[in-house]
Amino acid sequence: MTVSGSETRASAASSLLISQLARGMRRRVEQAIAPLGLRPRELLALQHLRERGPSAQQTLSELLGVDATNLVAVLNSLEDAELIERRRDRADRRRAIIELAPPGERLLADLDRAFRQIDDEILATLTSSERETLNTLLAQAIGQIASDCTKLTDEGC
Repeated sequence: MTVSGSETRASAASSLLISQLARGMRRRVEQAIAPLGLRPRELLALQHLRERGPSAQQTLSELLGVDATNLVAVLNSLEDAELIERRRDRADRRRAIIELAPPGERLLADLDRAFRQIDDEILATLTSSERETLNTLLAQAIGQIASDCTKLTDEGC
């Protein structure tokens, strides 16, 4: 009996399958954001701000796994595009607080629609119920990664 490629893939480690899927998704996401002048790290910064709300610059650096110097370049680009706002923490004037600006919120809403189209293309073989289950399972796995982030010191999430 011959085993088909899809059966072989189905028996592979989930981490390998997710890695392969991530590569394909990343290419599509980069194609979607490139016309907007966004780079992947900038998108991640915007997403973190939307999910977590205003964040200290140091916290954002740790979450993104970007050193402070590179984060400043990312934030400068986002601020120049008026997608974020930086302000000083009133409790500690040395700390910068980064916040998603209204144009950044609108941009993310537009990108959400583009990402749904990417999902529709790549996950076309899944039923809506299967896609819902996949999203639930991925969210649980991502939650585990996020809980590990609080334990990390030199690596980002």
